[in-house]
Amino acid sequence: MDKQISYFNLDVEYFEAVSKDDKILNKFTNANSKMTAGQRACYVSHYLIYQSIIEKGFNNALILEDDVDFDTNITDIMADIYQNLPEPWDTLHVGHCYEMIGQPVGSSSFPNKLYQSVKPQCAHAYAVSNSGAHKLLKLIDPIKPIIPVDYKISLIIRSKNIISYSIHPQPIIQWKEGNPSNVAQTSNYPFSLTNSTMNLLGLIDNNLSYNNNRKRIQRILDLKSHFQRAFRKQVLP
Repeated sequence: MDKQISYFNLDVEYFEAVSKDDKILNKFTNANSKMTAGQRACYVSHYLIYQSIIEKGFNNALILEDDVDFDTNITDIMADIYQNLPEPWDTLHVGHCYEMIGQPVGSSSFPNKLYQSVKPQCAHAYAVSNSGAHKLLKLIDPIKPIIPVDYKISLIIRSKNIISYSIHPQPIIQWKEGNPSNVAQTSNYPFSLTNSTMNLLGLIDNNLSYNNNRKRIQRILDLKSHFQRAFRKQVLP
């Protein structure tokens, strides 16, 4: 992950995820929940990030898990997406699982286009605005979680309680092969990138091996300003 961040010259802040063995987990969630300890830990981790977005006064932030792969054209893609992203917005799903294609939004010269979200799942790469963080803190209950956090967010979107957009095809995917999640039980993940940064940097080979590091959640600070600065460095002569 660090090599990809360095390659795109992005400023990031690392947010250590709550693990299933952390004592803080018992302060937030019910141990008798039907969810696994890993799912409850993931739930609380995202909840704490929303709090941090507000406490630090970020306009928005891109939340990334550390097992993602970027499209090599991510800077150009996102610069184009920002030209079409309506205000206000609460969440932007840059990466997702099993998302349907909603109503198109704006126009784009790239294959990766912006749509209204339908029911995105997975939480490996999504942006949250400051207003979105406020809403999610009210709508997500860390004390008695019933379903995994990405399913909960999906239900909130389907209920029209937040303003959400998704990018299709997704320019950031979650890398699973050889790097099984400590939250989900499945290792089959049918998404791939034609223009993979991990492949470009030699981080994967023909055997699809991957260096399995401890699960962390990473946040790119002040998504709009930091990414736009990076985009200008990449796009402008």
